[in-house]
Amino acid sequence: MKQLLVKKVDYYGDETAAITLESEKTSIEVFCHLGNYQEGDKVENLLHPLEVDFKSAYLSDWPDELKKEKSQERLNKSGPYAYSGCGKVIDKENNIIEVCGFRIELNDSTYCDSIEFEITRLDLW
Repeated sequence: MKQLLVKKVDYYGDETAAITLESEKTSIEVFCHLGNYQEGDKVENLLHPLEVDFKSAYLSDWPDELKKEKSQERLNKSGPYAYSGCGKVIDKENNIIEVCGFRIELNDSTYCDSIEFEITRLDLW
C-alpha cells in the first residue's frame, strides 16, 4: 500500500491538528486528534470518516455509458475536513474505497463497485 505524505501540520490546542496529506494525485486536509505528525512524514494510506453517508453510484440495470459517467472518480471539499465525491470499492471485505489516491475505510458494508459518498469529517488516526 502506498503511503501518504504529510505536507502541512497546523496544530491548534494541545492535542488536535489540521493535517494536509498528499497522494500521487492531489492533496486534502484532514482532522487529527492525539497525533504527533510533522511535515515530511509518511503515513499509512487509510483514513477514517467520523460520519459518512454513501450509496451505489449507479444501479445494475443502467446502460454501461451511464454507469461509466456516474462512477467517475471525484473528491470535492464541502466544509472543514468534509468531502463528497465518488470512489471505487477496492476491498469489499474491509469496506475500503479509494478516491484520488486516498483510501477510506467505511463504517458499513459495500456491495457495489463504485459509491457516491458524503463525509462530515475525515480523520487521520
